Amino acid sequence: MGRESGLRRYQSMDLMIWTVMLFLFETIVVKAGTVWFRSQPWTLSLVPALTSVVYMRWGIYGVMYSALGGLAITTASGAGTAQYVIYIVGNLFSALSLLYLEKVGKEKVRSSTVLSLLHGTLVFLLMELGRGTVSLVFGSGIGVYVDFITKDILSWVFAVVIIWITRRLDGVFEDQVSYLVRLKAQEEKEKGGSDEG
Repeated sequence: MGRESGLRRYQSMDLMIWTVMLFLFETIVVKAGTVWFRSQPWTLSLVPALTSVVYMRWGIYGVMYSALGGLAITTASGAGTAQYVIYIVGNLFSALSLLYLEKVGKEKVRSSTVLSLLHGTLVFLLMELGRGTVSLVFGSGIGVYVDFITKDILSWVFAVVIIWITRRLDGVFEDQVSYLVRLKAQEEKEKGGSDEG
């Protein structure tokens, strides 16, 4: 019982930290884009990158995080009601990437550069397809899919780079239950070694 409540506390704290990072970084990126790169045709968002990491860390809880990512983008950019719906609901399409993690296995994805970058790419594409699909409901033409992907391509580049970096940091791009089990086993092994000595 105590171990389970400890895990819940750790999970809540971890998700809170990632959510604060999400809103903070997204606000900085959006503001920088509107002030310094106003004339550029592309946009940049860290939502696909951070959501990919959270899906790896906490699985299904990443679905809520993807919706918060849509909220972070639209809030930072001062979007209208339709944009809120497009980004929040559209981002939920990225939940389909959980099927990929389940089919391939989180540990296999984590330990392979190609599979982990494919995971980030999949999250990015599913978000863009989701946003495009919701945009169709608001009357956009079929070309909206191309618009979303091409204008947001820099977000994919950042997703790939951030995943490439985080998978090199111990325990960051890793299922957190597995990570905690691994840490516990390491501690017991070290403790056993020191007891023998």
